[in-house]
Amino acid sequence: MTTGWGSQSARGQFPEARWTSRQIVDRLWKFYNETAIKAVPRLDFVEHVTYLLFLKLDHERAQRPGRFAARPIAPADTWPKLVMHSGEDLHRFFTQIMDDLGRPGSADPRRATASVLFHDAQPWNVDRMSELSRLITEEFDPYHWSSIPQDVLGSAYSQLLAECRDDLLTKRQAGQILTPPPLLAVVARALAITPEDRVIDPACGIGSSLIAAHREMVRDGRYIDATTIAGADIDAQMCRFATMNVLLNLGRVFSAEPPVLRADSLRAKAVTIRRADRDVLASVAICNPPFKSTDVMPDTTQRDDFWAQKADLPTNFLQHIAITLPQGARAAVFVPDGVLYGNGAAAAVRRNLLMNCDVHTLLRLPTGIFHGTNSKSNVLFFTKSTLKPTGEPATRTLWVYDARTGRHHTDTGNPLSEDDFADFLDAYRVGLPGFEGRAESERFQSYTGAELLARPGASLDLKVKARAALDDFGSPRDIALSIAKHLDEAGRRFRAVADNLP
Repeated sequence: MTTGWGSQSARGQFPEARWTSRQIVDRLWKFYNETAIKAVPRLDFVEHVTYLLFLKLDHERAQRPGRFAARPIAPADTWPKLVMHSGEDLHRFFTQIMDDLGRPGSADPRRATASVLFHDAQPWNVDRMSELSRLITEEFDPYHWSSIPQDVLGSAYSQLLAECRDDLLTKRQAGQILTPPPLLAVVARALAITPEDRVIDPACGIGSSLIAAHREMVRDGRYIDATTIAGADIDAQMCRFATMNVLLNLGRVFSAEPPVLRADSLRAKAVTIRRADRDVLASVAICNPPFKSTDVMPDTTQRDDFWAQKADLPTNFLQHIAITLPQGARAAVFVPDGVLYGNGAAAAVRRNLLMNCDVHTLLRLPTGIFHGTNSKSNVLFFTKSTLKPTGEPATRTLWVYDARTGRHHTDTGNPLSEDDFADFLDAYRVGLPGFEGRAESERFQSYTGAELLARPGASLDLKVKARAALDDFGSPRDIALSIAKHLDEAGRRFRAVADNLP
């Protein structure tokens, strides 16, 4: 049974306090690989780890002595009962707990975060209950998880998610993709996020952007309320991963307001941070939206504020953020190359973006940084402005930094690090008024807003002086996979045409 607080006089006496994140991750994967449970996808295994972590930590915190005890979120004695059940009884009881905690609109506001974690949750099939019982009794119940340092447990959970990268590829139909944390740390640094900011990600995935933003806020050592960040995602599974990722990495209490909500962000006409009593407009947005989705496209016909209708997902998220942010707010939005030069809706959005926002920096990213893809991606940095009565664009000068030419990374062989962007941050001139002192170089070049608007379609497919290298397009395997992906997409489109022919 669980080690109780009464048997230890100090938290540091628990051996779990000396665990490393790598030890935690290896221990859980060892269990996964050595049991029949490996027949289920790794992502589903981590999903159940998420449920058990929440319930175990909730139970342990309720067992603390005196004033240190927290009122549990789950019904009393949920964990001891979970340990005692097996077989069909365990399946029935676990299902009951999931249904209870995952019920939206609970009368108890302390359950708001739990409702996101357990929404639409389902336990493994009843024939997997022996493995679930072993996971509970062998890997969770004997240990005191709340004695593990916050940064260690948070890092371990993030690593578990990162090591499900192949499973996440199967969710590409919903546009899910892992953004390298070092890149998000660089983006947060470039945005000069402060403790006074309120940061939103309307397509937050597993929540890495929110964690990066919060870490930038606390760089000076001040305590920052975790409610300064908030995210949303349309996928229930991603919402629960993001919620737990934020809870563990930022030490957020389980009874607080949820850091992530399940929502179709493109339906809303405001970028806000949801609070119990009011909505707070965001001052910063970071977003790496889905680049492509084979799911049903969101209905944006009610968005009469949009600059262009019938746009693709990344273009829609770009205009959504640019339109709904309040004046003076900053943003960093990831976009594929196609958004920079595409015709139709993409061109209309680019033109309005240049007119209504100060689009000051375009970072062209290396290839190979997103697992299993060779997509060419960029980050657009801009500040929300207003349309000038003179008709001049709000964008005075756009600086393009080329971190792509001659550089190729993979998440395994040559992973990104923050050091890879040291030159970019130096050239960017973080925090200086008007980015004072920017200077052109082989990788950094400037274009005036008027010059950009004069280009056909206000194209942002901009070049710098850096010379191309043979490996810019990635390894031969990356190139072959990219070709195969495009051929599959072409085949799908031709089949759709053929199906409509007489």
